Amino acid sequence: MKALPSSVASAVLGLALALPVVTGCSGRAAPFNELDNAQVTILKLQGQEAASPIPGAQPGGLPMIPIPGLTPEQQAQLQQGAQQLGQAVGQMIPGLPIPGLPGGTQPVTQPQQRFNGFVVLGSTPVADEDTKNRLLDLFGKEDNFNRNVGPCFTPGMGVVFSDPQKGNIELMVSFSCNQVQGNGFRWPHPANGLTPDSSNQLRMIYQQMFMQPPPPQGA
Repeated sequence: MKALPSSVASAVLGLALALPVVTGCSGRAAPFNELDNAQVTILKLQGQEAASPIPGAQPGGLPMIPIPGLTPEQQAQLQQGAQQLGQAVGQMIPGLPIPGLPGGTQPVTQPQQRFNGFVVLGSTPVADEDTKNRLLDLFGKEDNFNRNVGPCFTPGMGVVFSDPQKGNIELMVSFSCNQVQGNGFRWPHPANGLTPDSSNQLRMIYQQMFMQPPPPQGA
């Protein structure tokens, strides 16, 4: 059998070496190896709920302000008496709004948008393909994660990959607790703690999207 010319043999060898790179995905683990066509949205999350500004406030009623020297039973009776007084005043003067009492006007509040139980403070789509690929590489590669996680989870950042075939792939990033959690898929790596490099990359993407650094504690 006649040997191939050296130039042809070199070309065939080069093609053989290149094939694994071309056909072997991008080194990303599932499902991130199949999300090249997904739409990506970054969310600004409030990881910790704000405490009530009025201690002892009761839903639909007046705030329970503790009075020194009264027992809990006496305090409850006082609260009930205040509500009955408000009802009597409302009957004597129809239409008089008394906030916090039955029949009175209540402040109108819009329901807060939530993402996996956490309040959404803002969102923005990722239009830049380089940023999307950085996110896919970051979440899809095992060496971006370690077991150094905090005993908490207060996410300040959410990432949603929306694919018409696979649905939504959702992730939440807690910078202060140094970990990532996923929803809607099986986490592909042995660990979910952020390495210093991956944490810095996500912080830079957050700042790029919202023009500010991530808040402490995700609040």
